Amino acid sequence: MRNKEINLVLLDDHKVVVDGICSLLSDDPSIVVKEVFTNGKDTLQYIEQSQKNGIPIHVVVADLRMPGSMSGLDFTAQLRSLSPTVKVLILSMSIAPEDISAAIRMGVSGYLSKNQDVHDIRKAILEIMRDNRPYYSQEILQSFAESVDRQPVEEIRQLTPRELEILKLIAQEFTTGEIANQLFISEATVDTHRRNMIQKLRAKSIVGLANFAIRHGLV
Repeated sequence: MRNKEINLVLLDDHKVVVDGICSLLSDDPSIVVKEVFTNGKDTLQYIEQSQKNGIPIHVVVADLRMPGSMSGLDFTAQLRSLSPTVKVLILSMSIAPEDISAAIRMGVSGYLSKNQDVHDIRKAILEIMRDNRPYYSQEILQSFAESVDRQPVEEIRQLTPRELEILKLIAQEFTTGEIANQLFISEATVDTHRRNMIQKLRAKSIVGLANFAIRHGLV
């Protein structure tokens, strides 16, 4: 998305967080905060109406836990049905491995801790739009890796959270189609991740990937 504005919506009930993000992004003409919401329902309605009016929303920065019945992940699931092209960047106080894993399975475009430098938010937004690949802060990657192995080997450190998810499913003998359906991604994307893992782990085949996962206690 070069030379085009990135239309962004904030979904967070913490005023200090919202004010900080708005202040940071106000200095960047390439990112426009279109609206701020404190609940997922109003956000979904706004995005739907914006689409009807020909105003695309590119990114939603959403808290993981919010008042009411709709969490950040519930919001992501409903947004996927409404507008699958809108990217969701989770911004949360939680770095619990189970929360990170759930977000990855839901197919969010990134996950940041609220303890990170606020400038990382801008960096994440620009990278997920430019590279069209998930962005996870170093703190999030470390938390996820440590949940897999308290002393993770160097090979595991090379893998992205999404690759770890796919590797686990491969070891459990899920087919490419089943993995794609479970993670809400295309079969071509699964194939790409598999090829990348074979290269990173110096495996010779899918069997080698499965053996690696079992050997290092990933399943």
